[in-house]
Amino acid sequence: MNFLKHYTLKYTPLSPIHIGADESYEPGNYVIDDEAGALYHFDSQAAMAAFSENDKQQLLEIVNGIPDDILLTKVQAFFDLHRDPLIACARAPIPTAGGIRALYQKRIGKTAQHESRGRRVINKLEIERTFYNPVDSLPILPGSSIKGAIRTALLDRLNHNQALSGRHERNPQLQERLLNGKFHTDPLRLLSLSDAHCEVKRGKPVCQVQFAVNRKRKAVIKNGQLVPSQADSKNLYQLLECVTPGRYRGFTGSLTLHDTRAVSHDDRKLPRPRLQWSIKDISDACNAFYLDLFQTETAAMHARDYLQTEWMERIERALTNGLSKRLHDREAFLLRVGRHSGAEALTLNGVRNIKILQGRGEKPKWEKQPKTWWLAADESHSKNALLPFGWVLVEIDPVTPNRDLQQWLESGDDHLQAWMDQQLDKQNQLKQQTATRRRLEQEKILAERHLAAAQKQQQARLAALTPEQRQIEALKQNLQQAQNANTREQIGGPLYSALRELIGGAADWPDEDKAELLGIGKDILKFIGAEGNKKAKELLKTLQ
Repeated sequence: MNFLKHYTLKYTPLSPIHIGADESYEPGNYVIDDEAGALYHFDSQAAMAAFSENDKQQLLEIVNGIPDDILLTKVQAFFDLHRDPLIACARAPIPTAGGIRALYQKRIGKTAQHESRGRRVINKLEIERTFYNPVDSLPILPGSSIKGAIRTALLDRLNHNQALSGRHERNPQLQERLLNGKFHTDPLRLLSLSDAHCEVKRGKPVCQVQFAVNRKRKAVIKNGQLVPSQADSKNLYQLLECVTPGRYRGFTGSLTLHDTRAVSHDDRKLPRPRLQWSIKDISDACNAFYLDLFQTETAAMHARDYLQTEWMERIERALTNGLSKRLHDREAFLLRVGRHSGAEALTLNGVRNIKILQGRGEKPKWEKQPKTWWLAADESHSKNALLPFGWVLVEIDPVTPNRDLQQWLESGDDHLQAWMDQQLDKQNQLKQQTATRRRLEQEKILAERHLAAAQKQQQARLAALTPEQRQIEALKQNLQQAQNANTREQIGGPLYSALRELIGGAADWPDEDKAELLGIGKDILKFIGAEGNKKAKELLKTLQ
């Protein structure tokens, strides 16, 4: 009997997914092209290599300045002004929501406000990154997040909507009771999940940057006015990098089950048969828990007119055109993972007790349901055209692509592919321009080095000459300059006059120096057209 059962899982994000990586994009390592709204993330070393020598000198002057509270704004402004070479050396572009690019342009290189003591508050413009592979920077759905979501569904199935067994029972005790074990006896140790890695596809971006905004679940009217949530009233939001929804089978991972049901269960470390699950059991549990939550939540969001209409229509078409059947046949299941998945996706039916924070100075309340949702938005003030976070479709050992499902889930995404193609073309052009500029700069540097070496060699040669040889060398250079300038002189011009003066003082020169001066004299007469001049000939004879 095969005790290990392996399954390939294909993941299709249905809505934006953000799984924190404890890292952020900061203006020191990214720029946003305001025309297209593309975020370009770059490595600092690559950026320095992309800058021209003049740009490097300017940046060096900035960072070597007084380390006060405006130094960061100066660096931000410099990077934004010199974005083209940074785009050329950056990784693949990431689309940003329209409100984010506007926010970037409004705040980059500026201070947000002044504190009471006059200190400037810097706009850091941090964008939280989703979990990614450090080798290729592509997003990852961590196996731990996936397993945690599956664990919640299995626990909910075991709990049968029952309340806690006692007033003092907490989550660890609840799980220990339901699973009949902990740590080394936990039955879920027999379930292994790999990280789900991104499948690189042409065109469509794998990530996007959006606002996370907080909106009330139920309308609260006070004195005839709609009461917004605290976050909404203060326009509080988060900037998150998210996995792009609708990328059909955009991630691939694996699931392995350790099947010990045929082994004797006298060993207390082995879970009981009812606590060992097949892949079908897992699919059933996940769909029972998450599909009901998905339908309930989206219906409530739709009633509040929060949801993006096109997204909801796509999901409904997909469910109607075969997806519901695949979920029912246990060929696929729903999960919810990552940040802002909502407290319902993290807690069990029957025992749910959620802490609701009140105003300042007030004690928190405990409710069966949160009062707000965190939703993905293109603008920080958006009240509709929003999306929930974290929903993902998981297919079990799919053999061939389901073209109908792919069409429904990816419909309306042509503009994203066109956008990506345009940005990659622009980036490639800037790479070529940067490479050309760097080549010309290197050629210039080499030429300057060669000139400096030649000048140094010439200076050394001149230093070794005798006084007579130096005078000959000076006359030779004057002739060379006149020839290069193609200037014509008369018999009485400065070049001939310099020759006559030099010959007048050469009576006591060594014979070899006189011979060299004679040769130069002939070249000068030829250059000025005085080869047949009688006086000039007589002048040269004095050197013979």
